[in-house]
Amino acid sequence: MEFAIGLGSGQSPSDKTGIAAMIDAAQAAEAVGFDALMAPDHYVYEALGTLQTGTPAYELFFVLATLAQHTRRVKLVSHVACMLFRHPAMHARLFAQIDEASGGRIVAGVGAGWTRAEFEMMCLPFPEISERLRMMDEAVAIMRGLWREERFTFAGAHYRVTDAVCLPKPMQPGGPPIMLGGSGNGILRRAGAWADIIHMVPVLGPAGTTTIDEIRKFSDAAVPEKLARVRAAEKAAGRPAGSVRFASTVFTYMPTTSREHTQQMAEGISGVFGLSPDETRRHPVALIGTPEEMAAELRRREQTHGLALLCINFGSLDQARQFGERVIPLVRRGG
Repeated sequence: MEFAIGLGSGQSPSDKTGIAAMIDAAQAAEAVGFDALMAPDHYVYEALGTLQTGTPAYELFFVLATLAQHTRRVKLVSHVACMLFRHPAMHARLFAQIDEASGGRIVAGVGAGWTRAEFEMMCLPFPEISERLRMMDEAVAIMRGLWREERFTFAGAHYRVTDAVCLPKPMQPGGPPIMLGGSGNGILRRAGAWADIIHMVPVLGPAGTTTIDEIRKFSDAAVPEKLARVRAAEKAAGRPAGSVRFASTVFTYMPTTSREHTQQMAEGISGVFGLSPDETRRHPVALIGTPEEMAAELRRREQTHGLALLCINFGSLDQARQFGERVIPLVRRGG
């Protein structure tokens, strides 16, 4: 399993502020064994329906380009780039150029947008999710075409390019891996058909906001059915089994000092999720426990669901360092 640290969203774990905090956290993460850095793509962040207008939201590609210059080994992942924010050719150019600058470390996470209030604030069109997904399909087709062909022509319902070029090409042959974000049925089918990674989070697109109900439904018990949809689409597309890697993000990270403390914390947060304490401890967006308990739970997710990449949003730099020093080694050596 690979581990990533989440940057941005007002949660960059550092005593510094702004982009300096992200650099600080990125370098610390690289030093203690993390494999990747994930940065979000928003004009403004949202939490359970409330726009966080007092929190700076840095431009995704500025963050990725900056981190490319301040790290040497970790992958740089967009978590995820909203395909409706920029023309597909611009997405292709930005990913390609940062891939070159980083020495081939970009993972192109893409999505169809979900924060309705964010779109409305900027007076951007916010079509129904089905149309946004079709726009994303065309955008990804154009990106890959520009990465792989000397000149590329595409005529879709939403985007067109004619005899278009994209130079420089990405350093990675054929372009960076594509990580598709979401867990609705339309996303899962597309992931199986053409993505390299499916990054599952609670369903957000139709509502245009985060809701407790969708977080509750996105439980450990729901993951196998969602993965089965990915595998079925993978097979229908003629792709080898397991072509699509499974990724997720922990938004609720709660380290504890004992089994009793773990149970207490799980009981305290379970009311928010509307689940039992045991269900809460297994929930994909939560990670609660001592280092040993966390490692055991992560190995369970890896063995049960094939979890291959996990991003964690830490509350402090100390939390990130302790996870890297105490939990990652336990997971990787199996105990």
